[in-house]
Amino acid sequence: MSRFTAEQLRTFVLVIEYGTFEAAADVLMISASAVSQRIKAMEQAAGRVLLKRTNPVVPTETGQIVLRVARQSEYLNNELERELGGEGGNHSVAIAVNADSLATWFLDAVAQLAREDRIFCDLRREGEQYSSALLRSGETMAAITSHPESIPGCVVERLGVTRYWVVGSAEFARTSFAGWPRSITLEELNAAPVIEYDRKDVGQDLARSLLLAQFDLKDDAAGQAPSVYVPSSPDYARAVQLGIGWGIVPEQQCRAGLESGELVKLVEEPIEFPLYWQRWKISSGVLDRVTERVYAAAEGVFKA
Repeated sequence: MSRFTAEQLRTFVLVIEYGTFEAAADVLMISASAVSQRIKAMEQAAGRVLLKRTNPVVPTETGQIVLRVARQSEYLNNELERELGGEGGNHSVAIAVNADSLATWFLDAVAQLAREDRIFCDLRREGEQYSSALLRSGETMAAITSHPESIPGCVVERLGVTRYWVVGSAEFARTSFAGWPRSITLEELNAAPVIEYDRKDVGQDLARSLLLAQFDLKDDAAGQAPSVYVPSSPDYARAVQLGIGWGIVPEQQCRAGLESGELVKLVEEPIEFPLYWQRWKISSGVLDRVTERVYAAAEGVFKA
């Protein structure tokens, strides 16, 4: 297979970022026909189709690999130009991070990077179960994920285990469950509002299973508790604190409420999720420094 030129890779990235050959052509200040010819030349060299000609265009499975490599190549070229030109240390790094990490500890790393290293983070908020897709496409250079398997072209390291508690306000528990804390009935559980982050959130199903097991209840497939969706980690924790419903809250966000008695644990055992740090597998002093800062910020937050 022939190598792609820097010009072809740049064109490929722009076509996907802007969605059409015409829009990419405007950015490159060439004709749409010239853009099409570059993409066709790449596909001929690869021996595979790289783009689906939809509106907007999207990469094929092979095209995603090319896109990731193209973005990595562009990043390394930019880093090289800065070093050779002596422009100093202003760098930008795109990172996918889950909402709870962003709300509790991750900004400590972002702040240090900006103040001390002149590295500025372009944060993309995405659930840890789904953030790997942003790495696969090359849209981000690093991500916090829930998957221990390394993505092609990336390296993965374990951050630790993040702990959540199934909690509600003390008043919510008293008014929603007549026998609390000794008992909860299935009817009460099905009537008690639950706070959910979004429709991709899977934690509530696990929390409900723990509640059923602790109070020796058999699940009723027809039972469906009312849901309140709060797609912001700090506001989610506040919604639970206000007694709008019960939910699962990171230990850092509910510790004070539990100590004061304002919040109560509805389940005796915590829910624990492992988190991993994945980053591009390239030689980059900038990414090395980002990784160091992330681990320093995470120290003491996670269980090993």
